[in-house]
This record gives sequence, C-alpha cells and structure tokens, in this order.
Amino acid sequence: MTSRAFIRGWILSLALVALYPSALAQGQALQGRILDAETRDGLPGATVLLIQGGQRVAGQIADGAGVFVFDDILAGQYVLEASFVGYEVTRDTVHVPVDAPLDLLLTPTQTLLEELVVESQRENYERYAAGLETIRPSDLARVPMPDVTYDLAGYLLTLPGVVATGDRGGQLFVRGGTPTQNLVLLDGMRIFQPFHVVGFYSAFPADIIATTDVYAGGFNARYGGRISSVIDIKTRNGSKERVTGSASVAPFVSGLRVEVPILKNEASLIVSARESIIDRIAPEILGEELPFRFGDRFAKFHAFLNQTSSVTLTALRTSDTGNLRSGDPSDLSADIRRSTWKNEAYGARYLYIPEDAAVMSEFSVYYSSLESRYRQTAEDVRDADVSEFSLNIGFTYLLGANQINFGIFGNTNFFDFSFGRGRSDINTGVSSGGAFFEGRIVSSEYLQVEPGVRIEAFSRGLRRTIAPRLRLQFLPFGTGSRHRFSLAWGRYHQQIVGLNNEQDVSDVFTVWTASPRGTPVPRAVHYIAGWQMRPLRWLELSVEGYRKQLSDLSFPAFADEVGVLAEFSNVNGRAEGVDFKAEITTRRVYFSATYGHSEVNYVRPPQLSRAIFLAGTGRSVQLPRLEFNPPHDRRHQVGATLRLTAGAWSLGGRWQFGSGLPFTQVNGYYTGLDIGMAASSDFLTDVGTTLVSRSQPYGGRMPTYHRLDISVEHKVLFSQADLTLQAGVINAYDRANIFEYNIFTGNRVDQLPLIPSLGVRVDMR
Repeated sequence: MTSRAFIRGWILSLALVALYPSALAQGQALQGRILDAETRDGLPGATVLLIQGGQRVAGQIADGAGVFVFDDILAGQYVLEASFVGYEVTRDTVHVPVDAPLDLLLTPTQTLLEELVVESQRENYERYAAGLETIRPSDLARVPMPDVTYDLAGYLLTLPGVVATGDRGGQLFVRGGTPTQNLVLLDGMRIFQPFHVVGFYSAFPADIIATTDVYAGGFNARYGGRISSVIDIKTRNGSKERVTGSASVAPFVSGLRVEVPILKNEASLIVSARESIIDRIAPEILGEELPFRFGDRFAKFHAFLNQTSSVTLTALRTSDTGNLRSGDPSDLSADIRRSTWKNEAYGARYLYIPEDAAVMSEFSVYYSSLESRYRQTAEDVRDADVSEFSLNIGFTYLLGANQINFGIFGNTNFFDFSFGRGRSDINTGVSSGGAFFEGRIVSSEYLQVEPGVRIEAFSRGLRRTIAPRLRLQFLPFGTGSRHRFSLAWGRYHQQIVGLNNEQDVSDVFTVWTASPRGTPVPRAVHYIAGWQMRPLRWLELSVEGYRKQLSDLSFPAFADEVGVLAEFSNVNGRAEGVDFKAEITTRRVYFSATYGHSEVNYVRPPQLSRAIFLAGTGRSVQLPRLEFNPPHDRRHQVGATLRLTAGAWSLGGRWQFGSGLPFTQVNGYYTGLDIGMAASSDFLTDVGTTLVSRSQPYGGRMPTYHRLDISVEHKVLFSQADLTLQAGVINAYDRANIFEYNIFTGNRVDQLPLIPSLGVRVDMR
C-alpha cells in the first residue's frame, strides 16, 4: 500500500467513526458535565462517583472540559456524587436511561482554602508529567510582582527550563527553544508576542485565566506548528449569576475587570483592561525615566445555546511602546525613539455534545496578527508584520476513563518584514493543513499511555510529514503512590522560522517568516524522562532530564555591511539538560527551590554560500563547519520562591540567578570599496560602505544575572468586597543587570533598577 493510499484510508476511517459515533456506545450511557455554579465553567479534574444502594459502582475524573461519561450502565436508579477542592459536594439522583446529558453544579465554598487547594491539587498525578506542568490561579499568587495583581509571566520565570533575556524585551526561551519555536495559545488563538515589553507581564491578566498547561517539550499530537514548547491558556467564562469584577491600581500597571450576566444562567460577558502608568510616575518615584508603555484589552462572550451546545467569542488586543536603545529615553513622543508591538487576536468556538452519543465536537476559527517596529538608532529602523488564519474541527470520544481525540486543521500565514537601512520589504506566505489522532488509555491505576500521530502537509519544504508522539505515566504503587515516573517522546515540524540580528546583544526584535524555499522544514525530536517523589505530605521533589535534537534550522547569516541579511544558513543542533525542583507546601509556608543545567549547541555543516562572493571572481565562498552556542544558551539557572502566610498577612520573596548569555563581539568598523567596479570608480572621492568586523559568532558571554523581589500583602474582608493592600520592591539590592549594549555607540542599557511599589485591589464578591 502506498503512503498516499494509507493516508486516504486513515482519514476515511476517521470520517466513518465521526459519522457513526453510536457504534462505540454499548448498553446505557450516562454522561454530563461538572460546572462551577456561578460561572458555568467546566471543572477539569473534578471527581464523579456513581453510587447504587449505598455502594460505589464506578468513579471518574472529569476531563479538561469538566465532562464525564459512564458506559455500559444497567438501567435503574443511581446517585451521582461530584466533588472538587474548594467546592461543596453535590449529589443528585438519576434514573438510567436518561434523555439528555446532565449538568452538576458545584458551589464554591466561602472558606479561604487557598493553601489547601494547592496541597490537594498536588495529589493529582496528572498535574505533573514529563515536560508538563498545569498551573492554577492559586499558583500565580505565590510569586511576588511589582503590583497587587499576579501574572503568568512571573510564574513561568520561576521554572528552571525557562530563560529570559531579563525584565525588558518580553522574550522567553524554553529548554533551548527560541520564542518563535514556542506555541502560545489563548483559548485556541495563537499569540505571536505573548509577553509585554516589561518581561514579567504577559499579554493577559491572571484573573481571566482558568488553567494553563505548560509543555516544555513532548507535547501531544493536537499541538503543531512549533518544535519547542506549548503554553496553552484557557480563560474563565464570566459570571452568569450576577455582576462582579475587580479594580486595581499600582505603579506598574492598573487594571479593571467586569463580568456581566447577559442572560442569567445562560450567557455572560467578561471584559478586562490593563494599562501601565510607570512611565508617568517613575520620575517622582525613581528620579529617572522608565520609557515603557504597555496595555491589553480582553473580552469573552460565552453562551449555552441549549443543554448540549455552547458558543464562545474571544478577542484580545495588546500594545507596547518603549525606547529600548541607549541614549536619552525621556521623549516617548518622538517617533525616532520608539519601538512598538501590537497584537490582535479574534476567535469563535462552537462546542456540541449530542444527547445519544459519548462524543464531543468542537468547531473553531481564529485570526491573529502581530505588528512590530524596532529602532536601535535613528537610521536603523526595522519592521515586521505577521498574521495567521486558522480553522479547526475536533472530536473527542469519551470511553469511561479512556478517550480518543482526533481532528483536522488548516493554517495560512502572511509575512511582511524589513531589516531596515533602506532595504526593501520582503513579502511571503505559507499554508499548512492536516489531521491528528491521539488517545488516552488508562490500562490500570498504575499506567496511563497517550499515543498520537500528526499528519501535516506544508506549502514549502517537506510536502508531507508524519509525526508520531507518545506520553507515558507510571505509578508503581497506584494512585496513592509517592513515586511517579513519566516519559515523553515525539517528532515535531515547523514551517515558520524566527530571525534575529546577531549584531543585537539581546533578542528584542524578531522577524517571523517562512522557512527558505528549497530547504527542509525545521524539525525536532524530543526525549524527556521525569521522576517525582513525595517523601512527606508537605514535601515534593522532582527531577527531569531532556534532550531535543534539532535539524534544518534556518539561521540568519549577515553580510559585512551593517544590518544586511546575506542569506540563511542551515544549522543542526541539540538542547539538553536536567531540571531539579523541591517544593514545601503547608497552610502557612510555601517554598520552592529550582536548579537547571542545560547546554544548547548549534552546528553549521560545511556549505557553499549563495550570497557571499570572492571579490572580482564571481565565485561563491565555501563556508567551513562552524559550531557555536546560540544567544539563549544559559548553562546555569537557580531560583527560589518563598511565601509566608499569617492570617490576613502574607510575605513573599523571589530570587533569580542566571549565568551569562552568549553574544557576538564586534572588533570594529571600516570603510570598504567595491574593487570589482574599479574601472568606473574614483577611489579618491567614493565614500564607500561602512562594514563591520566581527569575532567568532556568539563567542562572548554577558555578565551573570540575578535579582531579588520582595512583597507584603494584607487582606481586608467586607460583606460585599475584598480589599487587598500591597507593598514591595523590585530588584531589592539594586543589581545592575545588563539588558542591551549598543554596538554602534558603545552605550549600555541596564535592566530595571530598584523600584518600590504600592498597590490596592478591590474584588467584588
């Protein structure tokens, strides 16, 4: 059988399964959802028990949408008992067979259970697996921030495999992957620039987030288009019971969130807006300018069309403006000093659960874009635009504790960029499409296996790819085991590449574009093995080793002329390392210590340059083999987070340390003349071209980075609202961490200095 016939047969089989889902059901089926009684959000991980005559018949853990299914149930009367940490237990009597899926509504408890929530969640082995960590809103509250709200970016920076250039620039590198190799999804929408120009703020506030799955590698087949990591963010639905919200004011950013029930118990709208104010008050607080402005706007409409279907509309807009170059930063109004980023994302999602089959169908369409402009000097102006349109159709079959997921997808991207200095814009576009199939098989309380495969066709490079994936979790002593082992393996492909100028000390400006024509699509193979142990109820230890084998990466090669992209080099590489983490969690104390050791290595095989010629000969230059460490190769990373709670008071601290990052050193500049045009040139009057002499690529290392942040909070509870007061300091010992070094002027730009903060937040009950 040819590969084409195999693929056609596979897709036909999936279509038949989708058309006849009842073939998978045997006997009577009982299905439904476990929902928050106030917001009608699904509660993933909630426990459902089926009881008859006082005896437990079966039990399940709800999936990521809060859905559960019991198959092969005998007709009769049962009691359904649903429970979830932080909610009151709900029981309901049902008579099987039932006519429609059931909704079990759980009411949040009024007791402050934040620390208990965290401790109980860590008993769920599904939260930690090879390369995966699921983050809850209560986790974000532990990390000190420069205001009274919390943020996902601040938490991500505490993970040992995540590297940032610092607190300016908004770029994160995950276990050897560049920012353009990280897939960031917000309710399914791809976000190209997920972090603000001040690096410890993401483009979305914490209080709209329900859960976040962070795959540092080894992700499932449903995810594609990136070869390094996935950050999958799912937002909350607004309250369908009453009007509620929050407001906060702090030196860095102030925010407002409003939730409105459009139709009680049926439809809701949540709107969030944040805006920075640090650029306006920094002169009074610090006696110096901080030339940054950023903000974001988010809106989400959710409605139940009936008991079996719902629709969601989501929109996000972000904006960032800052002077990231050296020199006088005081005038943001002068266009010559400004660098800007603008995100836009819009999406629609329709979810359908039929009454007579254990299958969930999802249809979604998304559009997202990023416009960016970067000025390092008055003459060096760079701009880059990228946009994407995507369509996805997915099906989930719930077979008791097991499930099968498959779907089809299509994406189209458009790129428009220029590296500046009078260079013409480059316009291009690519598209891809395919299907995925994955399953979750719980063979016993000891073993869970997640096989998958992603079949995708690209408009350039590799025409068709088959990418198998596998994840495995093993509990040697069952669900109560104190030891958990997990493995992940997979193949990944990426048609889109990111370009950075090696003349930049930091990766502030990144161009998104298509992989070069006539070259293979960049790909990676991930190997991850993890072990978690809980020797005591309040202590958890974990270690995880990983290796990412990278192939056919498109790495920019710049000519001697300043800022001119000559061509793309084809490089291979590897990223490998080991991460350690220790956590102490009690009702009053949370402490986390992490250490990550890694190495990222790129190799450029010997190749013929298509753009660099020997002067006067017209012959291409043979480029020798080159081995180097890219600019995100941080060998050592240490972090510690502490949070102490005593009644309504809490004290938090975070310390970070990172070894120096590589950069390309510049020897100097000189004026070059084109000797190939000697007959028509006057060397006495020709001004020539400014050329740059560089050392070995990324042969230098910047100084180490370290910083301490401290905050203290006090909560005051009222009958209708909660008031939170916060005070803190960023970079408590005023470490001068380098951010950018202007190779043209020799001026240095540092990270944020010591900054005190005061904040107040009001949450409506």
